[in-house]
Amino acid sequence: MAAEEAEDRLAGTNMENYGSPEHRELRQQIAAGESSWDGVTEMEEGLRVWRIEKFKVVDWAEEDYGQFFDGDSFIVLNAYKEEDAIKYNVHFWLGEDTSQDEAGVAAYKTVELDDLLGDLPVQFREVQNHESKDFVSLFPNMSVMKGGVDTGFRHVEPATYPTRLFLIKQLKGRRKKKKTVAREVTLGLEELNNQDVFVLDKGDKMYVLNTPEASVWEKRAANEFVEKVFTMRNGRLEKAFISWEDDSPEAEEFWEALGGKPEELPETCEFKQKQAAENELFANHVNQLYHVTDDNGEVAVNLVQEGELDRGILETENDDVVLVDVGRVIYVWLGSSCSKIERQEAMRYASEHLAASGRPLWTPVKRIVSGAEPEDFWKCFGCATVPEDIC
Repeated sequence: MAAEEAEDRLAGTNMENYGSPEHRELRQQIAAGESSWDGVTEMEEGLRVWRIEKFKVVDWAEEDYGQFFDGDSFIVLNAYKEEDAIKYNVHFWLGEDTSQDEAGVAAYKTVELDDLLGDLPVQFREVQNHESKDFVSLFPNMSVMKGGVDTGFRHVEPATYPTRLFLIKQLKGRRKKKKTVAREVTLGLEELNNQDVFVLDKGDKMYVLNTPEASVWEKRAANEFVEKVFTMRNGRLEKAFISWEDDSPEAEEFWEALGGKPEELPETCEFKQKQAAENELFANHVNQLYHVTDDNGEVAVNLVQEGELDRGILETENDDVVLVDVGRVIYVWLGSSCSKIERQEAMRYASEHLAASGRPLWTPVKRIVSGAEPEDFWKCFGCATVPEDIC
């Protein structure tokens, strides 16, 4: 029954065909040789970004790193040094309107990249509007636009360019280094609130609305966002900065584009209300640990622990896969001797488990391997840091 529920919940989403016979056939068609991975194994530190384009992995222009589109899928590789060793995080990012085929290619190609790097990367499935902190922190300025890459705003014809509205939002839980993301929202008053900054882009002119309760970090990020676009358009862009109390001609132009100025701004917008409702789904979660094995020729996923988790199973089941579900994130742990099928399909197991649980399909999923676990993984077992007997 759980498998049927998972299939029902995945139906119509960009993960519907992931792991299916059709998806596996597609993988075989595109697996033969991948020139886009050239130079990856020589990387020491830095980023590489690729977009999925017609089933192919295409290098993303470095000057556009951090810019995403809700109709596309991307792969991002982060190489970094830790204790004189090169480590990797590889993320596949799925826009909420990306096609099922593109999502499947991104997922498979991420596994292929992982294979190329010797199974060293921690693998992340990222879903638009719910990206992990690890992902957002990779970019000085991150933005998400509607449409696909062909609707970008580097080269603009003002007569045909659609007016866009961006929400500049500060992410929670960041005390030292504040991070913000610019997300394109529906053009209309329903997206406004008095706590964030908004940028209206009309192609040849950008307007920045600083609302009464907006943070200094959001205001700074909005300025940086506008300056970046100014550079992208070779200085062919007017800039206007307005406040709620402003009655200047620029303010009139801003409100006219949104259908007229309202009597007041609400405390929260539709986007934030939706997030608050989704967060309630995690309130009563009980930690769980599942054992995944294909020892009998057929994959079985069995619940073996609930509540307080014991990491001892990681030593006894090193030839299989273990799912560690702590509610707001699911870890897919690969034993060092797990089978090739278990390793390749591990993310599918997690996606089906997530779908059957009834929680949002954007819940973060991290795939890690035995011997290269990140510190946050061990916190699932009550360990503040990496256990001494693991090091």
